[in-house]
Amino acid sequence: MITLLLAFALQQPAPPAPSGAVVIDRILAVVSTQPIMLTDVSAAIEFHLVDVPPGTADPTAYVLDRLIRRTLLLTEVDRFQPPAPDETEITRRFDDIERRAGSPAAFERALAVTGTTRDQLRRFIRDDLRIRTYVLQRFGADRPEAEVNQRVDAWVGDLRRRTEISVLYQGK
Repeated sequence: MITLLLAFALQQPAPPAPSGAVVIDRILAVVSTQPIMLTDVSAAIEFHLVDVPPGTADPTAYVLDRLIRRTLLLTEVDRFQPPAPDETEITRRFDDIERRAGSPAAFERALAVTGTTRDQLRRFIRDDLRIRTYVLQRFGADRPEAEVNQRVDAWVGDLRRRTEISVLYQGK
C-alpha cells in the first residue's frame, strides 16, 4: 500500500509552492521504499563521504548513484548482520571529517547547512564500515582489491535489476 501511494505521489507533478515558500529538501531517488534526499547528497559531498572524481560533469548525479548503490548494499548488510564495527574506528573517522572542516565552528556550520546531526554522521560512518566488513566476508579479504571490486559491481548490478529504483533527479 505504501509503495503504491509513493509511486502515485512520484508520478504526480508537484503542486506549485505558495508565494514566499521555501523548498528545504527534495527526493532525488527512491530505492525500494527508502528515499534519498537532496540533503543526503549535499552532506555526502560536504563531508567527503563520497569522493567525487575531479572533472565529474554532474557531481550530484555521481553522488546520487553512489548513494543508491550504498542503499542496495545496506539492505543486504542488514539482512546478514556482520559484526559491529569498532567504536574507536568510527570515532577516528568522525574526527578526521571534523578536522577536514578546518575548525570546530566550520564543522558546526557544515552540519547546520546540510541538516546533518553528529549522530547521523556517525551512523553513516558505522554503516560504511559494516558494508566493508560484509563485502570482505562475502567476496574474500584475501583477493586482490580489483577482483573484489569487480565482483561487488556485478553483484550490485544484480541487486539493481531486482530492486525497484525510481530516480527523480533530472541532472544538470
